[in-house]
Formats: sequence, C-alpha cells, structure tokens
Amino acid sequence: MDDATRILAEVACRPDASRWVAALIEGLRPAEALGLTWSMVNLVEGTMTLAWQLKALPYNERRNPGSGFRVPRGFESRHLVGAYHLVRPKTQAGIRVVPLAPWLVHALAEWQRRVPASPFDLVWPRADGSPRSPEFDREEWYDIVDRAGVTVTLPDGRVRRPLLYEARHTAATLLLANGIDETTIKAILGHSTILSTQAYLHTDRTRSRAALAESALALGLDR
Repeated sequence: MDDATRILAEVACRPDASRWVAALIEGLRPAEALGLTWSMVNLVEGTMTLAWQLKALPYNERRNPGSGFRVPRGFESRHLVGAYHLVRPKTQAGIRVVPLAPWLVHALAEWQRRVPASPFDLVWPRADGSPRSPEFDREEWYDIVDRAGVTVTLPDGRVRRPLLYEARHTAATLLLANGIDETTIKAILGHSTILSTQAYLHTDRTRSRAALAESALALGLDR
C-alpha cells in the first residue's frame, strides 16, 4: 500500500497519470493498456471494453516488411504501423467490459483533451501519436518507480525495481484487502468467462464499480 501510494504521488503531476492508475487499480495488462482505443472507452457510462492488445507480429522473412506478417491460423489482428498490430486476447475470458473507478473517469476526460492526436485512436500513444512500444512503456514505469524510491527485495536479499506487470498484482491485492469476492475480482482482471446475460452484467458492473472505487479511495484518489 505504501509503495503504491508513493508511485501515485509521483505520477500525479504527469499528464498521462491515468495510464498508471489504470494499471494499479484496474489491473490492465501492459498490452491491454497500449492497445486501448478511445472507441472502447465510454466516459458517460464510466466503462472501458478490453478487447484488443498491442503486439508486434514477426515478419514472414526476418527484417523484410514486404514479406508480410506471420499470423497464426484463426488469429484476429488489425495492422497499425510497422510490426505493430491490435490482436485479440488468447481466450474469450480476456475480452471484458470493466467499470472505471470514478477518479479515472475524470482523469481520462482531462487526458482526452490534451492527448497527442493518434491516427489509430490510441488512448496512450507516443508524443507523435504512434503506438507506445512495450520497451518505451516499461522505461517510463522504471523512471516513475525510481523517482518514487520504490524497490522490491527478493528472498535472497537482492533488490530490484518492481515490474510493470506487478502493478496488476497490486490491483488484485487492493481488491482482496477491501473484502471483494473472488468472482468480482476475476471479472475485473479477466481471469474467467463473464456471463453474457444483461442482468448479470448489470449486477456485476455495479459490484465491480463499487470495488474499484474502494481501491481508489484506499490510495487517496477520492474524486
């Protein structure tokens, strides 16, 4: 909790603070965050649909863009630029509609007014509107945790930086600490199939939104 609070204090002054809050509270996988488009964000309803991930697909011939891409059979993808594609999650469980914590709704609305224009409609692009590479995103994260002075001590005494993917573990830990049931946590993090009936989705989103609001409050995000 202390480490997460220090990280949030560090990102508070960043225009893309929503990127890192989405990782720590909503539990977005890095590839989900980098592949999120504004068409999948509904700020009126306060939801986001996580249906794509940003991936670099290999060329058929090494270092030869003209050779096309090596796309596995049955693999659904949308080409963006270079090797970057939006691809579907491996399983249907990964496709989900997740409520946004109230703080994140406001933060995304503010970010939408100042985000660099992206021809791909990306929520968190580079300054020129192109996709953020995983390496770029990871270096941004490392800069944040270094400035926040947050480290992880291993059982053998070695110290390292926290991995960006571990922010997803923080989201799960916060939900557990607030007494949220396992079904709701799985629905938020995409670890199980979500029933498709409208009645269930309505109930689940109400419960999930309340859970995410509690996580945000626990970290001092009270708007």
